[in-house]
Amino acid sequence: MATKLAGAQQLSITRIGGAFGARVDGIDLAHPLGEEGIAVLREAFLEHHVLLFPGQGHITPAQQLAFARRWGEVILTPAPDKQHPEVPEILVLDTHGEKPVTDMWHSDITMEPEPPLGSFLLARVVPTGGDTIFANQYLAWDALSDGMKDMLDGMRAWHTGDTYASQGNYDPASFPRSLHPVVRTHPETGRKALFVNIVYTTCFEGWSETESRGLLDYLCAHSVQPNFTFRHQWHQGDMLMWDNRCLQHFGVADYGSQPRTMHRITIRGDVPV
Repeated sequence: MATKLAGAQQLSITRIGGAFGARVDGIDLAHPLGEEGIAVLREAFLEHHVLLFPGQGHITPAQQLAFARRWGEVILTPAPDKQHPEVPEILVLDTHGEKPVTDMWHSDITMEPEPPLGSFLLARVVPTGGDTIFANQYLAWDALSDGMKDMLDGMRAWHTGDTYASQGNYDPASFPRSLHPVVRTHPETGRKALFVNIVYTTCFEGWSETESRGLLDYLCAHSVQPNFTFRHQWHQGDMLMWDNRCLQHFGVADYGSQPRTMHRITIRGDVPV
């Protein structure tokens, strides 16, 4: 799909994944996009859940931030030691041999009362490997049996930062604890999505962690089946944005000691319902 905008830009949006995912060509994020262009991208974002903007390695941190702000309120990273020195709204994911905490399936910081709407991840230094995989939680919900749906709909679960803290050497008490629905309704599409993940979801409301473990393990394994996924192989200058409200993701740590530097900006979401 190609869309001619006012001025010189013409957006072309092409589906690149079987389950979801699309590529956006004809845009230079160093130059502000008009409201018409943002409206086109918002529609594509809700339809495809992951948007790829290739060839954006020339943009500055400030320009990445300016584009991100068109989508909502930018939130600071929960890891202040990883803030960009000039633009603190940017989380610098700089790995040189150590295993990153993103090497597990998760939705971002769901222990927050208002988990993120989504994120913008810009590839600055790319190794061989280091793909990012996304899993569609609309599809995960749709694939459950009617009996399982009836049981889960209306249930809530606790999300904490305990696992994240243990992997990143942070104090667990510094992170919030939030009670969220196991099945959330997307605030813009109205579609239902499964909303549990192995990193942050600890137990169901009124259940012990031991009692919760079996069902949580099943749901977390079910939610990331290959048929629900899209895998992105990074190139320098790629920027991805994804919808944290209906996806999980996994940063594959298969690149050994090679350097990998990514700049991420995250947008505040709303209270899941």
